[in-house]
Amino acid sequence: MKKNIYIIPGLGESCDLLRYKKLVKALQINGYEVNCVNPDWYNPLSKQVFRVEKDAVVCGFSFGAVLAYLIAKKYPCRKVILASISPIHKFSFKELEKDFRRDIAPKLGKELAQKRGTEMAKDIKNIKISLKSLKTPFVTLAGEKETEIMPADFIVPQAKHIMTDKYINCIQKLV
Repeated sequence: MKKNIYIIPGLGESCDLLRYKKLVKALQINGYEVNCVNPDWYNPLSKQVFRVEKDAVVCGFSFGAVLAYLIAKKYPCRKVILASISPIHKFSFKELEKDFRRDIAPKLGKELAQKRGTEMAKDIKNIKISLKSLKTPFVTLAGEKETEIMPADFIVPQAKHIMTDKYINCIQKLV
């Protein structure tokens, strides 16, 4: 029986990017059945929580780590890996709204971007991350060169807020 792992990329990204393909390949070599999850970045994260198996590992990067947290909060699993989890508590509502609107306007148009940007900002501000309340075992990672990030259990050397080969090596050791 293969071990399941779910990979959730960062905001605006997908598992089709080379860096996530490298992660998938590395995990498959280690015997994992990898499930790539590409969130709909144009809709609130809290509406994208899905059921995982109790023996699964969920690994999210940045805003993908926020979704991984929400999944592990609702559906206990073997482990959740929170890589460079976005410090959502540090963003103001206005900052989030502006960023979401700017990022989705080219794809959805200005009027729909206004509405969705506000929905997404409200959603993020309603998410309260409390790692102490998480019943699923978890581990946090952060790049050595990241500044405003939640404290991490493991620091990835010479890494910024991006999935790198060093990040991949670290994740492989933690699964």
